[in-house]
Amino acid sequence: MMNDEFFTIFLDQKLTTKEQIHRFIAEFANSDAVEEIIGLLQRRETVGNTMIAEHVILPHLESTKVKQSQVLVIRLVEPIDLDDETPKIQLIVTILLKSEEEQATKQKIAQFTRRLADDDFLAELLTNPSEKNIYQLL
Repeated sequence: MMNDEFFTIFLDQKLTTKEQIHRFIAEFANSDAVEEIIGLLQRRETVGNTMIAEHVILPHLESTKVKQSQVLVIRLVEPIDLDDETPKIQLIVTILLKSEEEQATKQKIAQFTRRLADDDFLAELLTNPSEKNIYQLL
């Protein structure tokens, strides 16, 4: 795991279900509010599919339960099928935003999310073997 103040990278994670992914994210966001955060992630998915590209999902939430605004880049060891609409997921880019976050942080997140539209950028996140190189890319 590599971490700075804004991005945290987790490569080669052995998560195999949507429930494990939600728990992993929730424990990182706030270990004192895991069940509430899992509920928020599940509710977000009822609004619409979080798949943004082949092999990539973007779960995100804004909540008072989030301790620190962050972007998590979680790459799985093996692709998994989350459901019929979300097959072969290998990269989970998670945006955690604490409520009433500063405008500068919101702008940083907006800048980052625009980069997710770049296929080459996503390909690097999916395939680059080096945490250091991914961190530099971010």
